[in-house]
Amino acid sequence: MCFDFREQGNGHKDCETKYNFEPEEKMSSKGKVESMRVKDVNTFELTPGLADALSASLDASYLEYFTAACSGRSTKEAETRIAAIPEEKRYLTRVLDSLDSAFADFDTETAMLDLPHMQNRKPEAIKRYLEFRLRQFKMLLDAVEDYVGEKYPATGGHS
Repeated sequence: MCFDFREQGNGHKDCETKYNFEPEEKMSSKGKVESMRVKDVNTFELTPGLADALSASLDASYLEYFTAACSGRSTKEAETRIAAIPEEKRYLTRVLDSLDSAFADFDTETAMLDLPHMQNRKPEAIKRYLEFRLRQFKMLLDAVEDYVGEKYPATGGHS
């Protein structure tokens, strides 16, 4: 689920979904396809995979931020703690490093050689999974693009 935190007039951020989709099926590391459903934004249910990912990779300050934002409380303390997180322990660093690992030796020919021989992960499920990850990647790209556009506006000249 993607959360979008909008500033309200009272200085608090309101929690809402920016994109309302989740995959009909999710591919786990074991190749099993599991059903997923759209969750109510006010309910943050930890599935086993999500719980592992959050506890292994997210600093507690991020979770404090989400909790405060969704409950209408101030996020300032959590934002201060997030600012102090070393870059190598940041969420975005983990995402970028994962993309590096996944695509460092990317080539479609090798993937095409594997497709006919996939037993646990069927090509149709792989396609749906990649489509979902593409939508997630596009959401991340859009967010970064919005930030860059706000913080580093184009001057109209050449770089």
